[in-house]
Amino acid sequence: MKRITDKHRGRPGHSGGQETRAPRDKRRKGYRLLFCLLAIGFFASVGAAQVEEMAIGNTFGVGAREMGMGGASLGLADDYTALYWNPAGLAQIRQFELFTSFSHNTATADTTFAGAETTGTSRSQVRPNAIGMVYPFPRREGGLAIAFGYNRAQNFDTQTAIQGIDPGSGTEFSGLAVDETNVNTGGIGIWSFGASMSLTKRILIGGSIDFWQGHSLNELDTTATDIVNIDSELARFRYDDETDREYSGIGGRIGLLAHLTDAISLGITLVSPIELSVNEHWYQGTVAYYDDGEQISDSESGAQAFDIERPFEIGTGIAIKLLDKRLTFAGDVQLTDWTQTRYDPVPADNISQNNFEKFYATTLQARLGAEYRIPVIDTHVRLGYFRDTLPFTETDVENERDFLTMGVGKVFENMLKVDLAYMLGNWQRSNNALTTERVTHRVFVSAAYRF
Repeated sequence: MKRITDKHRGRPGHSGGQETRAPRDKRRKGYRLLFCLLAIGFFASVGAAQVEEMAIGNTFGVGAREMGMGGASLGLADDYTALYWNPAGLAQIRQFELFTSFSHNTATADTTFAGAETTGTSRSQVRPNAIGMVYPFPRREGGLAIAFGYNRAQNFDTQTAIQGIDPGSGTEFSGLAVDETNVNTGGIGIWSFGASMSLTKRILIGGSIDFWQGHSLNELDTTATDIVNIDSELARFRYDDETDREYSGIGGRIGLLAHLTDAISLGITLVSPIELSVNEHWYQGTVAYYDDGEQISDSESGAQAFDIERPFEIGTGIAIKLLDKRLTFAGDVQLTDWTQTRYDPVPADNISQNNFEKFYATTLQARLGAEYRIPVIDTHVRLGYFRDTLPFTETDVENERDFLTMGVGKVFENMLKVDLAYMLGNWQRSNNALTTERVTHRVFVSAAYRF
């Protein structure tokens, strides 16, 4: 969420930075500083994420087996990742399990600003995806298990670039050539402790306590050049903005898993509201370069704290096993009403209490998958589809945020299980004069050892 204009609101004459050369005309100095501060407001409007909160509606995925099946796990939940997807499934695990998973994410973005030439960027990052353990307790009937671990649920590693001429008219910025790079880094992970038990032979119930922790860094680097001499004095100016955030919060989830028959199971989950505390540090700086060689700089920095109150999330899923359980079909849906999200207090003057009601929507996340075990080589192959619907209403979206997935898994000596998954996502968004087409490649590698 960029709040550039708010930090300078009501202070058009502020000059907190140092000048590289003393101006010869005080009136000229005031005009130039005002120009720099107004430029900040312009680029706030160019950015595609002006009213978008990074920590909202951004699911990355956990576990290679699960993501190979499009994330359809609520009706299965039969390994450590049940702690994240549906903790009721933990009681299905009858051996001590150690689990680890890593992900590689490559995000490319092609942006077109005001119909100008398309600009492409790419960003790749390897991250830990999950690590944890499941400890089952022996029982004569049913199951009982506890689990502890870390799951990285959200990823912020993206990059976009803008190049083009501002198409607006009647402002100080009309006709300026814009060259902007916007880089996001970080993510949010969840440390969880969970437990599950059998209520009856066919019904399991479970829950977890979740400790959310994360970090994000947004770096915006903008240069605007007067290439056609729109302004008789200005040559170009540069604007830098950095927003560094730390996230923390406590929540929980409960799950139910019902084996309706030996071949059909139904899962239901409820994720509790979470009050995500945000500690933010920001820096902004502008340098203006003039035709006579003069330079004027201005900068500000500060910190603030606020909460993001996330709403309930409700999910349900079904799994069907056929052909002597060699073939499995699974499907999930997850409902989240993001309009119920709140800031406390609002982080900027131009953000109202009904910000989420105005700019956000209710989303229905869809996850579908299939898995087939090849008996001769005891290997699982998987296909899936994952739709992570964008919750923003101020954006025209093509394809939503759709992923096609595939995966493969192998069990060695009934002890070591290794899984690999690949996800391909492609969607396009348009906001004001900016169109962004994103292509995402995600690779998950997981290993589970049971004894």
